[in-house]
Amino acid sequence: MTLFAPSFTSNPWILALFPPILTVRGGIGGIFSGNLATMLHLGLIKPKIRGNTDQYNGLIKSVLVITAIDTLILGSFSFIVNIVNGSAVMGQWFLFICVPTVACMLAVCVSIPLTSLIAIETYKRGLDPDILVYPILASMNDIVVTTFFVITVFFVLWGGVFYSILVAIFVSILAVMGYIAVQSRGNKFFQQTLQEGTFVVVISSVFGSLNGILLSNLGPNIAKTPGLMTMYPALTNALGNVGSIIGSKTTTDIALGYARSFLEELKESGKSIIQVEIPAIFMHIVFAVISFTMARGSGANLLELVSIALTTNLISFIVVSIFALWSAHLAFQRGLNPDNIVIPAITSVADTTATLAITPALMVTKLLMG
Repeated sequence: MTLFAPSFTSNPWILALFPPILTVRGGIGGIFSGNLATMLHLGLIKPKIRGNTDQYNGLIKSVLVITAIDTLILGSFSFIVNIVNGSAVMGQWFLFICVPTVACMLAVCVSIPLTSLIAIETYKRGLDPDILVYPILASMNDIVVTTFFVITVFFVLWGGVFYSILVAIFVSILAVMGYIAVQSRGNKFFQQTLQEGTFVVVISSVFGSLNGILLSNLGPNIAKTPGLMTMYPALTNALGNVGSIIGSKTTTDIALGYARSFLEELKESGKSIIQVEIPAIFMHIVFAVISFTMARGSGANLLELVSIALTTNLISFIVVSIFALWSAHLAFQRGLNPDNIVIPAITSVADTTATLAITPALMVTKLLMG
């Protein structure tokens, strides 16, 4: 993404679309990985890729259709919001629906087999997919979806035949997803996953669009802070992982009858939250070092990046931890499938919280460094 830094001013839609695409990726990936792990435990899915069950095929179809629906909604909402904000013009409406749909759909087509392999291998080794799969998946998927987003943006900027290819891919995606939706309309699991998943990822899209506005407004500060754009996906990803681990453990405890009410759980969860946060602090230092190494040629400052990373984490992790506990209890009380609700909700709130925390983190860093 730092390749586009010189274009952020002339093409603000690039920054405006990046956060919501990451948010939708997290929501859809959470739905797939959460259901996959649970269904492996229940024996509804076989621990293999080929020749699997109808439930596994239904899960894949529902995730693909959800991706198409939600990216169209995401693009439309993001366009409206950015028009109001002044970050987009009327002639860019097609970019806002085409770019997210193509980038996310291509990324999902890669991440589905990757996620399946990770979950199956984890399950075969006797480890808990509920705890391990999504954090691994989220990190890999950020790279995958960013790669396809960058390729898609290049196709737009190059124009000509490349833009025509992009349009053809977009139309083909809509046609294939429409066929799958019609073919699967009688499948109850498909319908439930589609209804619950679409709703929660649409809500995530709202948060993601707000993240886009926040990030596009941060454009000048990002340009003045070499390495920050490189570190941004890691900050949002790590915060989402902290929340997903806490939320996933809570939903499992609720299902097994171990968890208490939300207030009781909140009182007793301080130790477990700290256990998750301590390695998160260490990883944020690692993020800063890696970002400094990658951006060293552009004048990055290691202490500045470490300060921003740690401050962002300290501001945001308490908010996300409490939200993870609350959303798990709320989903259970409402009789919803937590695998369709909790992780997508957590990742969207985490992305917004991390983006909001960057501004005070920059202010604190400036004060500390004079």
